[in-house]
Amino acid sequence: MSCFECFCGIFGAEDPKRKALKVAKAKCMELILSKSCGPILIRTAWHDSGTYDMANKSKGFPNSGGAIGSIRTPHEIDAPPNAGLKKALDVYLTPIKNDLEKDGLVISWADLIQLASATAVEVMGGPKIPMKYGRVDGTPTELAPAPFGLPAAFPDSPAQHLREVFYKYDSMSDEDIVALSGAHTVGRAFADRSGTVAEGS
Repeated sequence: MSCFECFCGIFGAEDPKRKALKVAKAKCMELILSKSCGPILIRTAWHDSGTYDMANKSKGFPNSGGAIGSIRTPHEIDAPPNAGLKKALDVYLTPIKNDLEKDGLVISWADLIQLASATAVEVMGGPKIPMKYGRVDGTPTELAPAPFGLPAAFPDSPAQHLREVFYKYDSMSDEDIVALSGAHTVGRAFADRSGTVAEGS
């Protein structure tokens, strides 16, 4: 049994939290298969969660950052590192959230963003990622400057830069860094998003 099923099963078959997660996942699967939008959903989830810094852990929620749905705020979504991600929120995920709410079902943005990413990995042939749900949306009151701890596209010393970026998470190793960096091979690059290419590649 996956963590998804385990979380859902805690409340019983008809619990609205369980139903919201199941319906949201089904809608995400349909979306990804019809629009081939898995990569942008993964990037959105990473950029939402990538704001976490264990040095800020003592500040508590929501100022420690992480997967709290804060990427929806103008401070984050309008920043250069998140270029192009409005499409994921406005075009792809907002209709899903609205559909759920019309049916009386509630899912936080924080959970929906991470659920969409995990579903994208699964739909695109990757592993079924064990996930825990129940995230609460948060808006930091102490605004960090861009790039919010996310890696730069063209650092002077790539290996050292990646260590500086990823070591701010709890117990992340060089192997983890390689795995996460490799995720950038999913999808295409666009000039109006990453800015690393002149056109889509």
